[in-house]
Amino acid sequence: MSRLFAILVGLILLLVAVAIAVPMLVPMETYKAQIAAAVKEQTGRDLRIDGDIGLSLFPNVAVSIGDVGFSNASWGKEREMASMQEMRAALKLMPLFRGAVEIDSFVLVDPVIHLEVRRDGTPNWQFETARAAAAPATTGSEGGGIGVSDVSLGEISIRNGRASYVNAQTGTSYATEKVNVNLALPGLDQPFVADGSLVWSGDKIDVDLKADRPRAFTEGGETPVALTLSAPKIRATYAGTLKALDGVAFAGDVELNVSSVRALAAWAGSPMPDGEGFGALALSGKASGAGDTYRFSDAKIGFDGMNATGNLTVNTGGARPNVRGALAVDRIDVNTYLADSGKGAGGGGSGGAGDSEWSNAPIDLSGLKAIDADFDFSTQEILFQQIKIGESALKLKLANGLLNANLSRLNLYQGAGSGTLTVNGASATPQIAANFKLAGLAAEPFLTDAADFKRLQGKTAIDIAVTAAGRSQRDMVSALNGNGSVKFTDGKIKGINLAQLTRSVFSAATSGWQSGGTQDTDFSEMGGSFTITNGVLKNDDLRLLSPLIRVTGAGTVNMPPKTLNYRVEPKLAASLEGQGGQADVKGIEVPILVTGPWSNPRFAPDLASMIQNRENIESTIKSIKEDKGKGLIDSLMGRPPAQQAPAEGASGDEAPAEPATKPRPEDALRQLFGR
Repeated sequence: MSRLFAILVGLILLLVAVAIAVPMLVPMETYKAQIAAAVKEQTGRDLRIDGDIGLSLFPNVAVSIGDVGFSNASWGKEREMASMQEMRAALKLMPLFRGAVEIDSFVLVDPVIHLEVRRDGTPNWQFETARAAAAPATTGSEGGGIGVSDVSLGEISIRNGRASYVNAQTGTSYATEKVNVNLALPGLDQPFVADGSLVWSGDKIDVDLKADRPRAFTEGGETPVALTLSAPKIRATYAGTLKALDGVAFAGDVELNVSSVRALAAWAGSPMPDGEGFGALALSGKASGAGDTYRFSDAKIGFDGMNATGNLTVNTGGARPNVRGALAVDRIDVNTYLADSGKGAGGGGSGGAGDSEWSNAPIDLSGLKAIDADFDFSTQEILFQQIKIGESALKLKLANGLLNANLSRLNLYQGAGSGTLTVNGASATPQIAANFKLAGLAAEPFLTDAADFKRLQGKTAIDIAVTAAGRSQRDMVSALNGNGSVKFTDGKIKGINLAQLTRSVFSAATSGWQSGGTQDTDFSEMGGSFTITNGVLKNDDLRLLSPLIRVTGAGTVNMPPKTLNYRVEPKLAASLEGQGGQADVKGIEVPILVTGPWSNPRFAPDLASMIQNRENIESTIKSIKEDKGKGLIDSLMGRPPAQQAPAEGASGDEAPAEPATKPRPEDALRQLFGR
């Protein structure tokens, strides 16, 4: 027995000695040429082995190769498609005897890979030899080979790797460096763990991945997965399941935080067109996806300072990402996407937009071409330039830079309405079209925000349809076309007393809104219709109804230079009728020409018109003389008609009740003319 044991021990020692000695005795240098020739035959490429080849059989089957290079395609920019300073691989010896492959280690040191695509779409990893193209793919289950179920991975790592990708057909290029990755797979029934980092465009990206059931994934089932990706410009986490189904399908909880979508796109090699917006993005919710389609439910989204909840679907298979869904948004700020639009360029003039010029800064709507969208929105606020729209509901469609917004519910400035807005960012010249019907608006805050005009109060009804096109705010105003009507009720013209203005212009022509004094002109109704042609607004039917005064007018407002050319006809009338009253009552007409810049207009009497209308003036004066001015004075003092004449059936001798204080005619006239 002892002799047999000694023989066995001797055989084992001999095998060990052989395993150690054989690699030393085999001249590995002689195999370099044969290995290179085999690679050349299979791929048509040259294999360079400038370092040593090492081989050992005990305690593991191990091989090491130093300074290796694999040539690129003949048309490639880089000389070698792949190279590395060293590759080390080791298989555990004992599992091989039972038909299992257990990789003890696989290490790539300083690997460099260059991937290129030619203009005709040919990649450099497509080899030229017919044999390589026709060679059948082998699988682990063929020929009694080891199936994937028998694989176990030990230390798998890449140290200080570099990789690049250049596509001459699409113009895209990517490059990574300092790639350091560690993988661990003790067995397909144990968790697969990967962690590592790389540097992309100067930023370090850290990745951590864990898959609980690798075997289920390899067999078409699903496995729980946890993934974290962290970089200065993006952080994403995913906790859910992963399944191999015509690619990869997933479903789980996701969180995404991006400090700037625009910066992220540029960092990823796909810069967005110049413009504003597409800043911070935060997203969380239930996510699922397969292929090019991704769905988010119970989503919470923060985007460009706006916050939304709802559901959305993203498809990345087209020329641009396509986003569809229904969202409830706290606010929509359109100004974010009107790059350098000169919004708020109007000055703070007392009557209008001041003396400041329209902005010549370029309007860039090309950012609208970044995505396509189809959304149902409900929102608490919409901001467009200085205009603030309240709680609203809208249908928004964005396709190839063309934005269509249908506002079915619109609340703004204490009023309500509906309308449509079209913004065309696909055209070389930006275009905007708006069509709105609004009622009950508070005139002063609305006109202040819309046109920086602060001299009107009252309830407003507006019906307007306009279009504009241009590369700047000035161009837009100069190309403004459309029509509409406006009506103000129960309001006042602030800081202007029309009677005083009428008296002033007869003394001398004056300039500036202060010419109307500091008092206001109350009115019951004021409005008219208008047309706009190339930035020139024309109105022919202005009318203002107010006790004791009627105003009609016609003229133009030339918006590009911000000038007025208007003729206003205030008529001093002895009538208390206001809203709903007649505009053509008889009275003294005092026509006034309003001309010049709308921030500082000039007021002058239209003397020629007054001379032509002298018959009406003479008739009115004659009427006043006949009743000695009593009718006019009574109206000025606010007496009802019943006090102006005896009641029917009453004795003519009965004197009407005397007021507590008798009005003096001179005081009434002073009031009439604003003294």
